[in-house]
Amino acid sequence: MACPQPHGSGQVPVKCGLCETDRSIQWKCMDCSILMCSHCKDKVHSKFKNALDHKIIKREEIGLHTEELDFTNIKCNEHAGQFSCLYCKTCDILVCPTCFAKVHKTHDLIEIRDAYNLKVNMLKKRQNQMQKSHSNMSEKKDELNKLVAAENVKYHKENQNILSHKKTVKEQVEQYFKELENKLEKNHETVLLSVKSDLNAISLFTNQKEDKINEVQDCIDISNASEFFKEVKKMEKFTETQEPRTRPSYSSSQKFIPGNFTQLNIGSLQDDGNLSAEINISLVINNEYQTTLDAIFCVSPCLDQSFG
Repeated sequence: MACPQPHGSGQVPVKCGLCETDRSIQWKCMDCSILMCSHCKDKVHSKFKNALDHKIIKREEIGLHTEELDFTNIKCNEHAGQFSCLYCKTCDILVCPTCFAKVHKTHDLIEIRDAYNLKVNMLKKRQNQMQKSHSNMSEKKDELNKLVAAENVKYHKENQNILSHKKTVKEQVEQYFKELENKLEKNHETVLLSVKSDLNAISLFTNQKEDKINEVQDCIDISNASEFFKEVKKMEKFTETQEPRTRPSYSSSQKFIPGNFTQLNIGSLQDDGNLSAEINISLVINNEYQTTLDAIFCVSPCLDQSFG
């Protein structure tokens, strides 16, 4: 069975952006971004608003390629020597006459050129989606990089605050320990002063009594009774013992009780909210237009860059 043939040659020509005929493309308006044939350049585009100010260049100057795709020589993947003639939308494949006769008679078939246009449009849509996604992710990436930079600045600042406070606390601690040492030393000197005072009195007493004890012993050892009774009267006067009065108790040096450092003494870290990577969107008004209409439901750009 013969495969239904597509209309036309199966090629996609580049058409004029104004008349959309098969006239040869010769010009491009850089302001309107429109490809034109010579007829539309002279008869249509010239009537656009401010057309005289538009920049129009020749086809050769923009490197326009008018090469067309040939859809007539696509070999069938299933049948050797056969060329694809249609596209099966049901199966999403190219088909040759044999494919059509055996499998795809009742399927949704379209011309290869139409399938090509559908695929190109689909790819363009997906390309736009990817470009939009890429743009969104690029903006997201920029925002995250800004967050990283801001957090690095904040980290170094807070770390410097910790080091500065550490130095201050260290100086205060050293000063306080120095004051404790001085206070303990003064307290120690006061305690020793009272003890040494009594110790000196006792030392003086014992030294004096040692001499008197020896004198008493000499008196006891006298072998002449007459001399003994003479000396014993002297001994009776200074042998009376009057011990120096000492304090019943003495103050002891103060005891050091170690304290504990806590967050209240030094400081602590606190949460400072969450990072936000939301993209800030701002709208800028480029042009303003006035109208006498009561309501506007749709605004679209015209070829002459005005709005209708």
